[in-house]
Amino acid sequence: MQKYLSNKATIHQNIFTGLLILIVIGMQFSHFLVSISIILLSANYLLEGNYIQKLRRIKKNPVILLFVGLFFLHVLGLLWTTNFDYAYRDIQIKLPLLAIPVILGSSDQISKTRFEWILLFFLATSFASSIVGSVIYFILSQPGDDYRLMSPFMSHIRLSLMMGVAVFSAFYMSIKSVDWKQFKPVFIGLGLWFIIYLFMLRAMSGIVAVLTSGFILLWIISSHKEFKYHKKIKLGIIFLALLFIGNIIVQIQSFYDIEEIDLRTADTHSKSGEEYYFNLGHKMVENGQYVHAFIAPEELKSEWNKRSELDFDGLDAKGQNLSSVLSRYLTSKNLRKDKEGVQALTDLDIWAIENGIANIRFLDDKNINTMIYRYIWEIHNYSTGLNPQGNSLGQRFLFWKVGSKILRDNWMYGVGTGDVQEYFNMEYQELPYIIKKKYQLRAHNQYLTMGITFGVLGLIYFITTLISGFWVKPNSNSYLFIGSFIIFAVSMLDEDTLETQFGVTYAVFFYFLFLFQQPNPED
Repeated sequence: MQKYLSNKATIHQNIFTGLLILIVIGMQFSHFLVSISIILLSANYLLEGNYIQKLRRIKKNPVILLFVGLFFLHVLGLLWTTNFDYAYRDIQIKLPLLAIPVILGSSDQISKTRFEWILLFFLATSFASSIVGSVIYFILSQPGDDYRLMSPFMSHIRLSLMMGVAVFSAFYMSIKSVDWKQFKPVFIGLGLWFIIYLFMLRAMSGIVAVLTSGFILLWIISSHKEFKYHKKIKLGIIFLALLFIGNIIVQIQSFYDIEEIDLRTADTHSKSGEEYYFNLGHKMVENGQYVHAFIAPEELKSEWNKRSELDFDGLDAKGQNLSSVLSRYLTSKNLRKDKEGVQALTDLDIWAIENGIANIRFLDDKNINTMIYRYIWEIHNYSTGLNPQGNSLGQRFLFWKVGSKILRDNWMYGVGTGDVQEYFNMEYQELPYIIKKKYQLRAHNQYLTMGITFGVLGLIYFITTLISGFWVKPNSNSYLFIGSFIIFAVSMLDEDTLETQFGVTYAVFFYFLFLFQQPNPED
């Protein structure tokens, strides 16, 4: 009998480990595989038995109950919602909050060998995903294609968060693994490659989350006085942080080195005789020059239509107003928006404008300073009252502003599980400019979204749930848990991380894998 029970336990543990491996594979390549794996994981959990022991573990670890309670909070939110179709979809998306915490939190802890095999498959699939994305973007794509092609299986922001966890997993294997110690150089190489790929993805939220997590972890590690180089590492962290901040300050100063125009002395007509149009009240700038200045509309239109098959009054390859892109591009080259300005454009410039590239700097879009420039430009436009539509960061400022107003108006109970988008739609109608329907999005801040949905008390419950994992000792001291938690927590500042099934699965899977299934984290 005892042998039978032992064999049964081994079988269920093998199935458990295998399904966890399928989940880490599916998170990179297939949402369907993730869903099926979670269903099978639940079935295996129920068939395994040991219910009394599992219940004791759940009672012993309130973090499990808090996460399950977060799921039922969404169910409770049906009581004061009106859009039940959206609410039911949202509850379906949140199902991993019910299954994964219970299964990973109350199942028998897997061995170190099994845990490392899960990490190995995660690293392998992360590497495969990065190679596929690189091949698609750098080899198979056409000039002007969006860099988001580097993330063919999911949002590039979600992928950047996965790459962050992969970085820490690779370095964990290089330091902690005994069975795979001969592959230490490979793991270090993988960690460095994932960092490079993270920057190639250009997902600022992911980059900030991973850098923040990395700096905090290094600081924690170097705080152990027995660590030989703790002072040097701390000085290095401070130096790198100051270097990064200093570079941003230099970029901001450069951006605002704007050449002012005195209309009393400025040229009033182009060389071909057309009167220039000025609108200096419009503060859009490119490379220190005002976009809405020195415009000869008829010359600009006529000369452009001679050089391009795309109509001046039409759209570029990205669906943007071509005339606007042309004006911005000419300005970025310090050319006037007239006949001579268009004639001075090279064939590469014409191609760039046709493909929606609005600044000559963006031809070198792999430069980190180009990304910083984009964000400064968006912040400047938003701060001067321009429509942020289509701008990644500028829109977020709008989302947060609208979301904050909704929260202030509904601070006690929130608007319910299904009505968040409805309230955003109503607020968008009150703006002084028109936002297209496809850009009328939600808060892009998970904390704000929780407050809007369930009120201030719901937000407090949510934050309490997130930090409750630190009650579980010694697992919460694990660098894997701390690193992945910081990435997750920081990402929710500018993303609704838990509003997609992948986001929920990613968050709770690594949270509970590292908190409950990582053996001997202090070894």
